[in-house]
Amino acid sequence: MQNLIFGAFAALEGYREGDAANLGRAVYDRCTVVALCSAKAQNPGCTVALVTNAPPPEPFAGQLQAAGVEIWACPFDAYRVPADTNWALAYYKLCAMDWVLAHREFANAAMIDLDTYTQYPLDDLWRETPEAVLLYQVPHAAGQGMAQAISRVYDTVCPGGAPHVLTHFGGELVAGSQPRLQAFMALCRAYFGELQAAGVTPKEGDEAVWCGAAYRSAQAGQPVRAANAYIFRYWLGGRFYFVSTNYVLDPVCILHLPGAAKDRQLKLLYRAYTKNGRFPPAGRVHRLCGLPAARPPLLRTLWVRLLAKLPG
Repeated sequence: MQNLIFGAFAALEGYREGDAANLGRAVYDRCTVVALCSAKAQNPGCTVALVTNAPPPEPFAGQLQAAGVEIWACPFDAYRVPADTNWALAYYKLCAMDWVLAHREFANAAMIDLDTYTQYPLDDLWRETPEAVLLYQVPHAAGQGMAQAISRVYDTVCPGGAPHVLTHFGGELVAGSQPRLQAFMALCRAYFGELQAAGVTPKEGDEAVWCGAAYRSAQAGQPVRAANAYIFRYWLGGRFYFVSTNYVLDPVCILHLPGAAKDRQLKLLYRAYTKNGRFPPAGRVHRLCGLPAARPPLLRTLWVRLLAKLPG
């Protein structure tokens, strides 16, 4: 059986995508082409698919199919929350993972967000997935606002032992073998059911469910590992610029480019791909993203070395 890489996209009238105003369908369709066509280019032996309840229009559908990306229809009939809930559409990723497990056979799978760019093959990831479910561990301390909120949601449905401190995992990559993902999704369904029964709808979207399931998975002796060796969130905003030199040093396979990058860097990558039929060289992609040089500043480094040699 082949390994599977897929992304999930849903559209429902009146439903929210996240904190910011919806950017418009074309922005997300461009990102989808970049995410899945780059994943296929780097992993030609894998099945790559878009799982969606709203297939993309032309020319995006044709661009995906020309690259070998399949389009699978999946209804948004599970993990539904009120339309005005922040990140209401993000819950579709849980629905899509359940659907893939029920309708497709694969050795290992990785669900990736659609505001990503894959720069290297996922060969090493596939070596880990038979042993654990892998999720991106967000670098948030226990006291960070979103991490606290996710833990408090868990306390609401599981007051015994509260306060709990859950690891904050993101939803931009969820990977595992088919058996491990089946066991993990059973925990997700159970936890989401408890939230619904308690009348709790997390504003943190799918991440709150992944985190609760990961906490229970570890308690049950079913390993969950950080996927940070394979994916990293690069925030490229003017006010919040959070990056790393791991794009080239011990390089991650997937650049996650959320926020403003959807309509900036990913837009330009889409233009380059559709114009030339291929993605730009790695160095140009890194410069386009404004990523820092992967070397220390020369003068400051020399100054520190000189100070270190002076007698104390």
